[in-house]
Amino acid sequence: MSFCVESMLEKFLQEVISLVAGVNAEPVVEVLFKKKNVNEFLIAKKLNVTINQARNILYKLADVGLVYFMRKKDTKSGGWYIYFWTLDDKKCLSYYVDRLNKEVDQLEDSLNNKKTKQFYFCKTCGMEVTEEQALLYEFTCSECGEVFALKDSTDSIRQVEKEISKLKIKSAEVKKVFEEFEASAAVKIKKAAMVSKKKTSAKNKSKKKSTAKKKSGAKKNKSLPKKRKR
Repeated sequence: MSFCVESMLEKFLQEVISLVAGVNAEPVVEVLFKKKNVNEFLIAKKLNVTINQARNILYKLADVGLVYFMRKKDTKSGGWYIYFWTLDDKKCLSYYVDRLNKEVDQLEDSLNNKKTKQFYFCKTCGMEVTEEQALLYEFTCSECGEVFALKDSTDSIRQVEKEISKLKIKSAEVKKVFEEFEASAAVKIKKAAMVSKKKTSAKNKSKKKSTAKKKSGAKKNKSLPKKRKR
């Protein structure tokens, strides 16, 4: 994975962590990025928060599968469990893409409504209603009694269209990084399998040589003449 893609990956991880657990949780990425099984007390120290605050952040992320943990019993502190956390990059990217796509779907529904339906608003208090609601209120604002005016949705439509375009671009960028990440992970798995295969092959050869030597030694011993007893 190139430096550029790695940099984009870290950026997207920070964004999705912020969406789920708030802006204050972003530094979690810096602590966990490219690491495994990080002590929760170290995380709290790096974030400059209490252990309970750190756990609250981590639990929020764990609830949607963005991080996972293993735990060990600390015999030195009376048998309490200490949790060690790992950031799941793949699930983070997958979750982010799904979240972006849901936002796009919601905005497209809103855009369709703005293009096909009429909306009214109150010039005094800014209340906005659909045509059905305006009919129900007899085109009069229930808050101040002002008569509703027909709203021009042109600017609002443009704004929603721009937002949809931004989200689609972002989603495509995250998907691209996700694909690069998957490809890189596949290469690592393949290399690890090859190394494991070579080690196994070397062990088998070593065993065969050892077995062959033992058999050869046994044959030699059999071929030697036995000493006669006097």
